[in-house]
Amino acid sequence: MDKVKIVVTAPRGAMDSLILQEAYKNERIEVVAAVGAPGRDYIGKDAGLVCGLGREIGAPVVDDISKVIDDCDLVIDFSRVELSLQILEACRKHGRALICGTTGFSEEETAQLLAAGEEIPMMKAANTSFVVNVMRKILGIAAEKLGSKAKIEIIEMHSATKRDAPSGTAIELAEEMAEKAPDKELADIPYHSVRAGNTPSEHRVIFGCMGEKMEISHEAYDWRCYALGACDAAIYMYDKMKTDPNGGIGLYTMDDVIGL
Repeated sequence: MDKVKIVVTAPRGAMDSLILQEAYKNERIEVVAAVGAPGRDYIGKDAGLVCGLGREIGAPVVDDISKVIDDCDLVIDFSRVELSLQILEACRKHGRALICGTTGFSEEETAQLLAAGEEIPMMKAANTSFVVNVMRKILGIAAEKLGSKAKIEIIEMHSATKRDAPSGTAIELAEEMAEKAPDKELADIPYHSVRAGNTPSEHRVIFGCMGEKMEISHEAYDWRCYALGACDAAIYMYDKMKTDPNGGIGLYTMDDVIGL
């Protein structure tokens, strides 16, 4: 069976460690290396031990992606903005596919990521959960039918360590609703952000109408749901790369992976 060879960044991160674990268990994926920040005490160790899998998997952790990028088909990056931009540049230079789940980019940085789809297979996904992406479509339908009758607000909660607020997911949900609602702009949908504890993710969208309200919500109680989605996305993009005459070059979304 043909396997997609991947490199994962930030192997001790909350998301990336789970991506490594789930990728190792997936028969369609081969982990060839991981990339950590220079100076970390785990550089040179095996990624399986660093990510908490409890065993060696034959994938070293390096501090320079240029050392391993030619050995992979695709890079999965859920790190921080500064590292993600370095990873993006390396993928463009070496012609490797990239799934970037990092959030908190500026408008200019986001434009760089999206423009990469003209050169490489590229996915920028604030949320790789299948359920969240289906929820986003449902919210679009609700906004289209109720937008003129409702005040729409988003309440989102993440762990205390999350840097950006509102979350990338909250922004994507709002963009979907603003696009579909007949009388709403993005600025008409306010966010309420909570950063506390170790909650992976919770998003509640409230449609407040006269005399009634509707809430549509999603709660992740384990980051593993995002890791599984990222692995599915890697396989989907790899298969496209193998079957597309253009090598799969283009901009992908989780809608493509799920078939929405």
